[in-house]
Order: sequence, then C-alpha cells, then structure tokens
Amino acid sequence: MNIGLGVILIFIAIIFILWGLFSSKRKSKVISNGLLLVGTTILLISILLLAGIYDPYANHIR
Repeated sequence: MNIGLGVILIFIAIIFILWGLFSSKRKSKVISNGLLLVGTTILLISILLLAGIYDPYANHIR
C-alpha cells in the first residue's frame, strides 16, 4: 500500500515542480515558489513512503 501511494505522489510532485518551474518565467514569483515548495514536500513524503521510514498503516506504535 505504501509503494502505490508513494508512486502516485511522485507523479503529483513532478507535476507541481514542473508547473512551478514554468510559472517562474512569469512575474509571479510567489506562486512559483509556493508550487515548488508544495512539490518538494510531496516528493519528500513519497520518498519516506517508498523507503519504508514512514508507515501510516503500522499500528504497533501507541
């Protein structure tokens, strides 16, 4: 389950990062920086899911 969610989040992160890079050519730096920040955050979460470091379905930690 984590692998599937991680792969889906990688594609979403790539879309946000590319959208942020293409919008940086315009004058709206705030929007492009926001999109790059969101894309990077989603990419980090997907890497944590794929590596198994973060497991939201593990209920052994209470």
